[in-house]
Amino acid sequence: TLANYDGECIYDTLVQVTETVTDYRTFVSGITAEDLAEGGTAIPFEQCRSQVVQLIQDKVVIGHGLKNDFRVLGVTHPWYLTRDTAKYEPFMKVDPTGEKEWIPKKLKVLAKDKLGLVIQEEGVPHCPLEDAVAALELYKKHRMKWEKAMSYKMERTKEITKC
Repeated sequence: TLANYDGECIYDTLVQVTETVTDYRTFVSGITAEDLAEGGTAIPFEQCRSQVVQLIQDKVVIGHGLKNDFRVLGVTHPWYLTRDTAKYEPFMKVDPTGEKEWIPKKLKVLAKDKLGLVIQEEGVPHCPLEDAVAALELYKKHRMKWEKAMSYKMERTKEITKC
C-alpha cells in the first residue's frame, strides 16, 4: 500500500505468490488463501514491482522498515530520497543487549508515543494504509529537524566524494 503526502491511498494490491504459503498470519495480515487464489484480485509480482518502481521513482519515500519492503520487491531507492522512521535516530532506542548502539522502536510504539495514535491493535488485522499514514505523520511532525539532518548528510557526502 502506498499513500501520497495527504495520506490518501494511491496504490493498494495483493500480490500472487509463487511459493507455498505455510502461514498466512491472517490474524495480523488479514489475508487468507482465498485472497491470493488464482482468479482472485492478486496481481503478478513483476506487475506490482514495475508499478511500485514507477510510482516511487524520483520521490521521497517515507515508511517504517523500508529496507525490508525494498528487499522483498528487489528494488533500490536512493538513500537521500528515503525517510525511514525505523532508522531515524531520534526515534530509536538503546539496544538492551549491547550488540548495537541503537535499535528501532516498533511503529506501533512510535505512533502512540509521538502522535497519540493507536494502531496495530491486538487481535485486529493490521491495516497497511494506517501504518503508512502513521509513518507519514511521524515524518511530518519532525520534518524540519529531519530535513536539516538530511541536508547535512548530503553536504558531507558531496564533500567526501570530491576528494
